[in-house]
Amino acid sequence: MQIDTSPIRVVFTEGGKGGVGKTEIAINLATWYRNRGIEPKLIDFDAENTKKSGLKSFLPEATKLNTHDPGALDHFFEVCSTEHQVVLADLGAGTGEATYHWFRKMYDVSRQMNMRFTALGVTTNDPGAVISVLQWAEELQRRVDYLVVLNETRESDEAFEYWNEDSSVKEFVRIFQPRVMRAAARVDEFQTELRNCEITLDDVIEGRTDSPYFRNPMQIVRARYYQQNLYEGFDNAEAILLPAASDSPQPETKNED
Repeated sequence: MQIDTSPIRVVFTEGGKGGVGKTEIAINLATWYRNRGIEPKLIDFDAENTKKSGLKSFLPEATKLNTHDPGALDHFFEVCSTEHQVVLADLGAGTGEATYHWFRKMYDVSRQMNMRFTALGVTTNDPGAVISVLQWAEELQRRVDYLVVLNETRESDEAFEYWNEDSSVKEFVRIFQPRVMRAAARVDEFQTELRNCEITLDDVIEGRTDSPYFRNPMQIVRARYYQQNLYEGFDNAEAILLPAASDSPQPETKNED
């Protein structure tokens, strides 16, 4: 079989602290790609998130896999023989060790096949969520690019004191220069209904739902606002979300600072 060495971008959510909105961000990133004419290969690695909470619940075309199964992460390589230039994978909580092991073993090979990686870290104002992002960076080092999403969840204009003031975060930013974006807070009822109906913001905006709640013009306006907010963040990080050229600089060696 001929192996395609065209540029491939693999974007994966950091499977750290649960409940911070990783799957929600991944869902909207998938529709962002499609609105740009890019059809991503979707992989749902979150074995614990199933009905109404996993990536596959909202995007049924996603492939459901268990990160802890031997060779599961090797599915990243499948795109080397398909038309996909982007892989978007949602990792579940507690998948760190399996992911670190894969990178230690397969990173050099993946580089030779022109694959570039972006770690998508989502954090709330909870110190534990921030620490999880830092722990992933400690293991992955410069093997990946970093996009960090500060998720306001339910409180608008969240100060994110821990993220902005902690010395370890400042060191992470200095060394790895992550792209950072904010996800605006959402109305609780809106978010609950979105999950219960298993639909995306794009579905609401395009009218692909029979839900009376989401046919209300106010909810459509909300969906547009939430989507626009996320898309602006993705647009600003497009350099590490789109397929990279073969000479794209992504340092391979562990930081020595």
